[in-house]
Order: sequence, then C-alpha cells, then structure tokens
Amino acid sequence: MHKRILYGIIPALLLLASAFYSCRDDGFDTDPAIRLGFSADSLLFDTVFTSVGSSTRSFLVYNDHNRRVNISSVELAGGAGSFFRVNVDGRAGTVVRDVELGARDSLFVFVEVTVDPVNQSLPLVIADSLVFHINNQVQDVKLVAWGQDARFIRPNYADPDSGIQYHLFEEDVTWDAGMPYVVYGLAVVAPDRTLTVEEGTRVHFHNNASLIFLERSSLKVRGTAEQPVSFQGDRLESFYSEVPGQWGRIWLTATSRDHEIDYAIIKNGTVGLHVDTLGSVTRPTLTIRNSVIRNMSLVGLLAQGSHVRAENLIIGNCGEHTLLLALGGRYDFRHCTFANYYNLPNSPIRRTPSIVLNNYYEDADGTIRVRELEQAFFGNSILYGSLQEELAFDFHPGTSPSYVFDHCLVRTQHQTTGNPWPYVLVNQNPRFNASNTGDYRLLEDSPAIGAGSQQIAEGVPLDLLGQPRLQRPDLGALQYHPIEEEK
Repeated sequence: MHKRILYGIIPALLLLASAFYSCRDDGFDTDPAIRLGFSADSLLFDTVFTSVGSSTRSFLVYNDHNRRVNISSVELAGGAGSFFRVNVDGRAGTVVRDVELGARDSLFVFVEVTVDPVNQSLPLVIADSLVFHINNQVQDVKLVAWGQDARFIRPNYADPDSGIQYHLFEEDVTWDAGMPYVVYGLAVVAPDRTLTVEEGTRVHFHNNASLIFLERSSLKVRGTAEQPVSFQGDRLESFYSEVPGQWGRIWLTATSRDHEIDYAIIKNGTVGLHVDTLGSVTRPTLTIRNSVIRNMSLVGLLAQGSHVRAENLIIGNCGEHTLLLALGGRYDFRHCTFANYYNLPNSPIRRTPSIVLNNYYEDADGTIRVRELEQAFFGNSILYGSLQEELAFDFHPGTSPSYVFDHCLVRTQHQTTGNPWPYVLVNQNPRFNASNTGDYRLLEDSPAIGAGSQQIAEGVPLDLLGQPRLQRPDLGALQYHPIEEEK
C-alpha cells in the first residue's frame, strides 16, 4: 500500500520539478520599458573615400539597469545590400542575434564602410541604420558616410568674444569644379577678401550651415549655361531632392560689396540670398543674372536697404516670400519670374504674399525708422502664385516710395491704374508647364507670350537658356519654345 502511494508521489514530484525548471527566471530583464544607452546616436564617416576606400568607427552600447538583458537582434536596416558591415562584441554579420549584456555593463560595436574608390556614380551621402531589437522594442543608431570625394569646410576659428566657431577665409579663395565642397557650420569670408566660385562647382551645406560675407568682402559666382554653379544641402537621396530648409543661407552682410552671381542654382535652404544694406552708393551690392532660387523654407531673396540688380532670375516655391524688399533701398528686376506655389506635405500652408515691399522698421526703443525706397523697378516680369494676393506694400504713412511694374503679369487685388502700372496683365494665369515641380516654361497659350516691351528686352536680349528674345519679347525669364520639340 505504501509503495503504491510512493510510486504515485514520485512522478508527481518529477512533473512539478520539470514545471519549476521550465518556468525558472533566466535572469534577463524582460520589461518592455527597458532602453539601451548609446555613446553616439549616429556615426559619421567623413573619410575621403576615393583616396582610402574604407573606414571603421565604433560606439558603446550601455545597459544601465540592475539586471542583464538580451538583445534579440542587431541588424543593418539595409540588409545584405548595405555598404556597411558590423561587428557586435566580436560577432560579425548583417544580423547578430541574442546578444547578452550584463547589468551595468557595456559592449563595443564596430561599423565599417567600404566604398569602391572608382565608383563615381555613388551618391554624395550613403545612409543606413543599425537597428537594435530588445523586449519587443526598437532602437537605432544612424549611419552616414560620404560616398564621393569631397572637400570639407569645417570650423577652424573660435571668436574670442562670443566663442562662436566658424571657418574663416582670411585670404582670397577660389572654388573649382574638381570635387564637391561640403560646408559644416558657418563659413565666413573675412573683410576685403573675395570668394570666387568657378563654373560647374557644387557646394553642399550640412544642416543649418551658412556662407557669410563680412564688410567689403565679395562673392563672385562664374557659372555658365552649360555648367551652372549649385548651392544646396548635403542630402542627395532622391527623397531630399526638393525638400526646403536643409541649410541656412548665403548672407551678404552690411557693407559687403560688388557681389556678382551668374548662372547659379540655389535650392532647398532657409533663405536663398540675404543682402543686407548698401555696400556701395554707386554700384549694386548684388548683381544676379541667369539664376534660379527655389524651395526655400522662408524667403528666396531677402534684401534690406540694399541695391540689387537682377536679370533672367527665377525665384520659385518659397514658404513665405519669393522676394522681400525691406527697409527701402534700390532695386531693378528685368525679365524675372517670381512664381510661388509652395505646397508641401506636412508643411504649413503659405498665407503670405509672394512679393513684399517695405520702407520702415521699429527699433529696440519702439521708434519708427523710415528708410527710403528709392526705386523698385519690375520690367517684363511675372509675379504670380497660388494666393489671390501676391503683392504686399508695407509703406509708412506719408512716405512716397518709388516703384513701377512695367509690362508685367501680376496677381493682385490692388488697383493697377496710374503711374506705377504703365502696362500690366492682371490675374491672368501665366500657364507654366509644371508650376508644382518648378518648371516655369510657358505653354503655347500663355498670355505672357509676346507681351513684353521691346525696349526693356533690348537690355536683356537672351533668356535664361540663351534663347534670343528680341523678335518677340515674352514676359519672365524664359522665352516660349514648343516643349514637345525637346528630345
């Protein structure tokens, strides 16, 4: 009898033991709120790859908790096709699974990127992510590498008063088309110095980077129709090709002078050109020809009490204004296209007129300061956009600003009779080929065709693409030609 009871108890005890051991705590913290710590949230590989070909960086992963954790996997988001390779605590692979990390412990992760040094078709920026899976949660570390040879402009000077760091050009300098330039932070041209940018040069700005010119310094951009100079952000993946706000601005500060820009493309920044007060009483602070400014998150061309002359200039699709002429000044725009159809997903809807003219400001003491608008001439130009009102005149009462729209197509609710409007087409759709993508060529039924002044056109006989316009001057920077003829 006792044996039968014993024989029945033993199997039960074995089952209980088995259940106990199968449910036993293995020591891992499985709390889904657990987060790993990283010594860096991103790795930047800025080696000149056409010279070196590969580079390795590392970072630490921390477990700041009181129990050990199991990282179920560490994997490259780009998979087997990634340019990167990873080694996690001595284990290599595209995916490394079941990585144990002790309480209050850390481990090294090594990341290597290898780029074919003769693969000139690579994008400027190669990006990937290293993804960590732990307790059904995901964290990642960004990986960014330069895939082409480039010349990097980094801070080399710290202002002794403010502590601000920037790259200071203390001598005249010339940028050429050999390799792209990548600007980090602020690049500053010292007083009395000149930066010359030759045809075909590509200038890329990292996030918030800007190019600044101090007193009596000058910018000379020498692009051509075949090889324009480009200024844009440093993210060249297709997703970023038309995204504004990727960098700061080109700032021509007070008393800088004699800036000349020919055949430039300035895109995807915050403010394209910021021209700040007169650099010379006799010559324009800025002369810009045959150029395009587009996709600025704020303003295409911001001029403050300055002197600007522009010919064959297109400014398109900006978050606030294509053109802001503030604090008076002297301006001359001939055969220009100002077209604002800014409308991006997840961006604020533009509610501000595309073109603004202003002649006063309020100083820190609350005193109104009037600055004379000596001249704002618009000839043979298009000023249009998606709003019912694309012109704003912000003039102090009692002042007499001088402005003229001569042979222009404008979108406005203002009265367009009298001296400032000798000949205008009002609220007539200019019929651009594809305004949403920045293609401002005219379609065959555009009212701008043949509507220009012969006298104004004689001063700008060729359009932005080098096409003659004297036989039949059209409005804007681009003379009409049948688009279907293009192959």
